[in-house]
Amino acid sequence: MNDGNTIKITGASVHNLKNIDVEIPKGKLTVITGVSGSGKSSLAFDTLYEEGKRRYLMFSDTAFMVESVPTFESITGLSPTVAVEQRITRQSNPRSTVGTRTKISAMLAVLFANYGKRAPEYDDGLPLDMAMFQKNSARGMCVMCLGSGVTKKLDEEKLFANLSQKVDDVVLGLGKRGITRKVTDEFYARYNISRNQPLSELTDEQFNLLKYGDGGKSKFMGFVPWIWQITNGALSTSGRLEYLLTNAGFMQKAQCPKCKGTGLGETALNVMVGGKTMAELEAMYIRDLRRFLEDAALPGRRITEEILRKLECMDDVGLHHLSLSRPVPTLSGGEIQRLFLASYIIAEMDSIIFVFDEPTIGLHEVEKQKLLSIIRILIERGNTVIAVEHDENFIKAADYIVDLGPRAGENGGRRIFQGSYADFTECENSMTSPYLAGKMFMPVKTECKSIDHSKMLVLEHCNIHNLRDVTAQIPLGILVGVAGVSGSGKSSLISDTLVPKLKEALKIKPSPDDDEAESEVLRGGELRGTEGDVLRGMESEVLRGGELRGTEIHGAQFIKKCVIIDQKPIGRSRTSCPATYTGMFDRIRVLFARASGMDAGLFTVNSKGGCHMCKGDGAIHYHVGMGNFIDVECEMCGGTGFVEEALGAKLDGKNIREVLEMSVSGAIDFFKDKDKAILKMLQTLERVGMGYIGLGQKTPTISGGEAQRIKLAAELGKSGSAKGNIYILDEPTTGLSFSDIARLIHLMRELADGGNTVIVTEHDPSVLSNCDYIIEMGPGGGSDGGYIIAEGTPGELKANDKSVIGGYLK
Repeated sequence: MNDGNTIKITGASVHNLKNIDVEIPKGKLTVITGVSGSGKSSLAFDTLYEEGKRRYLMFSDTAFMVESVPTFESITGLSPTVAVEQRITRQSNPRSTVGTRTKISAMLAVLFANYGKRAPEYDDGLPLDMAMFQKNSARGMCVMCLGSGVTKKLDEEKLFANLSQKVDDVVLGLGKRGITRKVTDEFYARYNISRNQPLSELTDEQFNLLKYGDGGKSKFMGFVPWIWQITNGALSTSGRLEYLLTNAGFMQKAQCPKCKGTGLGETALNVMVGGKTMAELEAMYIRDLRRFLEDAALPGRRITEEILRKLECMDDVGLHHLSLSRPVPTLSGGEIQRLFLASYIIAEMDSIIFVFDEPTIGLHEVEKQKLLSIIRILIERGNTVIAVEHDENFIKAADYIVDLGPRAGENGGRRIFQGSYADFTECENSMTSPYLAGKMFMPVKTECKSIDHSKMLVLEHCNIHNLRDVTAQIPLGILVGVAGVSGSGKSSLISDTLVPKLKEALKIKPSPDDDEAESEVLRGGELRGTEGDVLRGMESEVLRGGELRGTEIHGAQFIKKCVIIDQKPIGRSRTSCPATYTGMFDRIRVLFARASGMDAGLFTVNSKGGCHMCKGDGAIHYHVGMGNFIDVECEMCGGTGFVEEALGAKLDGKNIREVLEMSVSGAIDFFKDKDKAILKMLQTLERVGMGYIGLGQKTPTISGGEAQRIKLAAELGKSGSAKGNIYILDEPTTGLSFSDIARLIHLMRELADGGNTVIVTEHDPSVLSNCDYIIEMGPGGGSDGGYIIAEGTPGELKANDKSVIGGYLK
């Protein structure tokens, strides 16, 4: 290939890459494939994208530049690079919406400012301007909820009702932890308050000072102002305190009565264009909004046509089921990638290298061809598209293929193949090509388990979102698939109806003291999950406006425990990792403490063992503008995150950092004779295809699909030979190769054969073909969906003319 038309990478060695050389043609669609953990993301994102970003920053007018150690020998032919990964989507501004991200909300604000008609009773004679229609603007936000759409109420009387509790235990004892302890120590000493003193022994003045502070004379502002400062995001954005207070019943959230949950101010709610308010237009599905703007004879033709152009592009990339008011943090990895893709198409950029991370995630088979046609538009404009992808039809449509492997982790990282699809099907060393060439096949179920009609989970009158008074009958004790095009109502039926109704039926009381586990485990009185996840769920319930009140559930008495295994991150902080999430790390620290005679707290970066400069992260993070960050290895700890004393202790010749750097598969041999519980969890992780992942791999580097499989392993490792449970999985094939999907199918079958119910929301025909029963939503997305269009065994759906997925089943 000609150098001018090629990206040449030599000696790539980041993570598990084995000093590989790769050539990628420019102006083409290249797919990087291979088994999970083979090094695909290391090549696409950690090598190509990171170097493209570094070169751009080096020659731009940035105020900050860092020289990093290269992880390759050379890269030539590199153009400006744009990347969208699954894992970066979790860092979105919580107030960012589809409308603000695409700038369509700003364009609607201009339309309303110039052509809006005020209701006479709200006409104050002042001219309208754009800021009045933006909830993130001081002039446009609701004065009661400050644009959030939700109000909070703190029950102060209940918070301080127990006068027998010690001062140290006030507000769930949170005032005695971390940096807060230092400021409360000073405050208590100043006002002669003892930590062990019951509230009943405080004077009225001391009690009042404890609640509301001393007006700024000391650093501690009092518990009530402190709570409001933190829960409103002024001092922290983690959401932990709000989560704990809400679960304990000290804080309640409700839809803002003034703006009805829209977040907009009084002016915006009483100005119309075409008979609709700004809030009404933003609440419409994209496709419905597009139809409305096309049919309504609105003023401002130029701006309306520009809005329509953006809406059409969003419709084309499969986002027709979203609304402009949808918060970006609630989007799936696939949805946000397509949102970015639509932005790039609209911007009409050229000569750019675009790197995507499984862009087909969340798309039905009938929607993937449209996505490919959109990507072809990017290429026709002179751009290069590189996609990490496992989808069979996407791989077939590629101009060029790079296959990494042969396996995962230390057994991967080699270039197995590069070239055309036709040549790839003849590659003998690849674990992917045999499936494409028809030499290996996915497992296909020949017989479906019989349904016990006396044990059914029944949902009646489901009307949330776009559901149209749906009644769903879910057989228990089998593998159930839920299918349908994007926005057809799958998540509305399962995540937004079944899960909360099960929670209610099982009388689940949230547990506030679970720091790491993030799979929401519902069990006879227990809900486990991160505060962020739970708070989002609570907020969703608040904003539903009672849509679940008429919905009924029957058959919950047959269920012992319900486990929701989704793709949310497995930890709140950058130092969270598979070892901490699964509970292994506590046992590992104890082993080190016994072997060294030291305190177990010395072997965690979140306590005594953490480096004081980088706070245990191993790197210092510098913001270099435009949302970009560069990490520089911490000089004090050398990137380990631990203090020197912790690294000096050894367990069979390995220090704590070296153990955390082990892969799951490598750690199995190390812990074989040391701890049975650790060994069992490691073996379970390997069973779900996570043998390649590092014990200490940080949460931000773990994809949604990987997080989901770690959660599954954590639950299986605890449950043992569970029976009578219900497992709910959301698109578990994300990030999986053909061989990995085959392993997942076997695992789900094993769970169902063991007397459990597995409900899997999925698009992959291979997984759906292995289900005992399928519920298909549709027929379209958004307002065109919301019905059950077909249900039955895979064979029955294949014979059903109304089924869309039936034609793709094996």
